Amino acid sequence: MTSLAVRLRALAMVLLAACASQQPPDDAEIAALQPLKRQYVGLIAGFDVRPHNTLIVSVDLQQYIESDDNTIAAMKRDTLRRWREAWIAEHPRAHAVLRVRFIDFIGRKVATETTRA
Repeated sequence: MTSLAVRLRALAMVLLAACASQQPPDDAEIAALQPLKRQYVGLIAGFDVRPHNTLIVSVDLQQYIESDDNTIAAMKRDTLRRWREAWIAEHPRAHAVLRVRFIDFIGRKVATETTRA
């Protein structure tokens, strides 16, 4: 193998290792939201990001209906704030209108919130 081929192969392996060790932005954003599941136990069931500017929050519809208005407003506000912070951290210098869609267990829209980042 020539010296150039050895260097190219070594460079390719370094780049591959660097890419494999990085956490995808969506995973980092979802990890930043996990405390909300503990804060709103029984209300928030899970998170998903689709496409890069829309956060899907699965909620327990019965808990959502039974919660008081202040709890629902706080949950929406906290979710929007945390996701905005996580999104900005993972997309430096990027701008977008961020959407949070709250859905029930079969995918029906319960509520939607937006903010600019």
